[in-house]
Amino acid sequence: MQRQDRKLQLIWNVDRFRCQFADIEIAVASAQFPPFSASAVVEEQDTSLVLGESNEIKDPGNKPVWYFANKLQSLAALTPGEVIVRKSRPVRIQAIVHDLDQEPTCNEHWVAQAIEKIIAITDSHSIHTLQMPLLGARYSDLETGQVMELLLEAIAQQQPSSLHKLWLMTSEQQCESVFQELNSLLVRYAQ
Repeated sequence: MQRQDRKLQLIWNVDRFRCQFADIEIAVASAQFPPFSASAVVEEQDTSLVLGESNEIKDPGNKPVWYFANKLQSLAALTPGEVIVRKSRPVRIQAIVHDLDQEPTCNEHWVAQAIEKIIAITDSHSIHTLQMPLLGARYSDLETGQVMELLLEAIAQQQPSSLHKLWLMTSEQQCESVFQELNSLLVRYAQ
């Protein structure tokens, strides 16, 4: 009898980190294991639109450095707390929560403003599924619990009717701790 060597594989359970709040299914997952397809994606951004998730490197051509410096300086800076909707598939929502000219570059007020606007946009644009990072928790001192509390407050106040599924995107290593923190916040909201 021959023995077959089998390699063990870990299988990610995409349903493991899911819960309900205000008729919205909230899933905590990484980009590697999407819990569902999102019709809109939130991008954390700054007032000059420098930050982003793009892994694409574009050739700027044969233009001198001063050209790009002048171009960047001539663009009107956006306001922190503002949200920009880009028509694409999926819809891109840019949340302006950083101002790289200020210290600190991000604050709770800007994140709260952006989250409130994002929740309102889901209704005005009939967005049913939304992928969103924990705004401000990646590039600033804001804690994930603070951001999730702002998110739950915005959902509770606005009671969005279009939004059915919300994917809170985080790193694979943080999924469990973020989900546990979310659950503890939901227990407080239930009381």
